[in-house]
Amino acid sequence: MNCLAMNKIQSYGLGILLFLMLGCQSKSPEPPASTGLFLQLGHVYEMGPPPGAAVPLILNQSWLPTTLNQIEINHCQYYLTGFALQRSDSSWLEFPDAVAYADLERQIQYSWKISNTAPSGTFIAFRLAVGVDSLRNHSDPALWPVSNPLSLLNSAHMHWNWNTGYIFFKLEGQYQRTDPPLNGGFSYHLGGDTYYRPMTLRFPSTTLNKVLETMKVELRMRQFFDGSHTHWITDSSSFSHASLGDRVAEKLASNLGGAFAWKGMSSTNP
Repeated sequence: MNCLAMNKIQSYGLGILLFLMLGCQSKSPEPPASTGLFLQLGHVYEMGPPPGAAVPLILNQSWLPTTLNQIEINHCQYYLTGFALQRSDSSWLEFPDAVAYADLERQIQYSWKISNTAPSGTFIAFRLAVGVDSLRNHSDPALWPVSNPLSLLNSAHMHWNWNTGYIFFKLEGQYQRTDPPLNGGFSYHLGGDTYYRPMTLRFPSTTLNKVLETMKVELRMRQFFDGSHTHWITDSSSFSHASLGDRVAEKLASNLGGAFAWKGMSSTNP
């Protein structure tokens, strides 16, 4: 076969290949619009003054006020699970497989898909919990795929190597006070089944019927120190790894249960 014939065959074959490629592209479906139920997390230090204004939470910012100390936050990471929506008849629509993980230092995404399908109906409350439920807390972290927030490769040092289970909430930073003068660091690692704290955020009765719904929740960090129990950071109360009977962990876990606030929802029907 001469070169001219060979070139014609190659050109003809290339033409068929391009035709097939273009034909496949023209028949490919458009990517589906985003659907489902999402959780959007916001983070502030406190509300006001003035009333209604939010003081932003900025890492490594000195000095943020608490009732008894001034603080600087360097690290914050936490898990949320136990998601559910309460219907108007008081029954619950639960999403047991969903896990959200926030890392303020690494700026891990603050929007998490809770369900592939947006719920429909009338709802009056949103439930979530700080931490990981008992079953997953005692699971083997090496078995989770990398895409899962519970994977050790996905989270940064949020599983104890000396104790069974995950760290539910980690907060580290510096503190100071003037009377008497004292400066130091604080490190609070809350975890263990005892400190798994569900909370219910209520909202006005709302009917959902769109294909994309976003629940908006905000963590107000000052409540961690000045919630139902005012926490005084001292040399003896600046550290906790949530051991059994740890009074510091008990106080802070109680405060954390009231530190999340409902911020509303948004609906989309693409």
